[in-house]
Amino acid sequence: MKILFITRSFPPREGGLERVAFSLYTYFSKREEVILIKWSGGKKGLFFILPVFLFKAFWILIQKDIDVIYLNEGFMSIIGIFLKIFRKSVVLTVHGLDITFSNFFYQCVIPRCISLLDKVICISRNTQKECINRGIPAHKIVVIPDGFTDEFLIQKDRTYLRESIGKKFSIDLNHKQIILSVCRLVKRKGIHWFVQEVMPLIAKDSPECVYLVAGEGPFRSIVENSIKSQSLEDRVFLLGRIDDDTLKILYNVADIFVMPNIPVEGDIEGFGVVLLEAASCKLPIVASSLEGIKDALLDGAAGVLVPPGNKIEFKDKIVEFLRDSQKREKTGEEARNLVIKHFSWDRIADKYLNVLGELIKR
Repeated sequence: MKILFITRSFPPREGGLERVAFSLYTYFSKREEVILIKWSGGKKGLFFILPVFLFKAFWILIQKDIDVIYLNEGFMSIIGIFLKIFRKSVVLTVHGLDITFSNFFYQCVIPRCISLLDKVICISRNTQKECINRGIPAHKIVVIPDGFTDEFLIQKDRTYLRESIGKKFSIDLNHKQIILSVCRLVKRKGIHWFVQEVMPLIAKDSPECVYLVAGEGPFRSIVENSIKSQSLEDRVFLLGRIDDDTLKILYNVADIFVMPNIPVEGDIEGFGVVLLEAASCKLPIVASSLEGIKDALLDGAAGVLVPPGNKIEFKDKIVEFLRDSQKREKTGEEARNLVIKHFSWDRIADKYLNVLGELIKR
């Protein structure tokens, strides 16, 4: 099978979509012949790059006997409808924001383009629902979650790793229990809400805990204001943008991982790959029972799901883990086993290739 793989999100640019695209391309290439057209330059100049994508794709389709075309996100459907003239099957993945993006022109164009393609892969049931709500035929949709690479667990002394993180960020982590979040600082991630409403309650019950937040974004100043207003400067630390090596260490020194998302109209959590990464490092997880998060945590089998915005239940579940090390270890082990079983890239890539293969047989 010859696959033309087109993506506007690819390393060296960093981000969740970039990691997913790279992993899919890597695993596709192990099994099939794949030709890649990519853009790694970010969102600036994106509309100018579309004609270049089209020219490259046209040239490849004229020169080579391509079996199927794969597009890595909803916006790329604009290219897909032009490539249909070659009478090749076109498959596209929808992640979340690429279908719900709150812009009148976008909503007029993109869902219609997606509906004209041959197959739509949604990364969660919630993304599937959003697609159907926008008129994309249900029979064209299949749900395949994102995967992850089991490369985050570090078999090293935890004390040494904690000391390295403490030195890097000038934080005293001796005898501290660590709550961790990894995310972009935007409204839907709920970090400002968690700091404002939940951390003061946890601080009273667990005086030796700290909250580390890895990630950057437009809501940073709002989170900083919440930290100051609650006098949590010695409890909550914003680490900013971090590299992959630091991310791995953070997963391995933390005691609990939290994902306190809140509902935001037009901006959904398509899935939540960081949940898989955290679980693979044996971290117990407490997260909002919201959107694609439920799929990533297997409806609560791989982590504790809490109603979004319920500060008391968030506090209770987190404090329960902080107080019971045996429960933390047992829950973390179970979570690791589940995510490896259900979300390894080998397994996920096979599902993708099965979808592509079925289209070729038609």
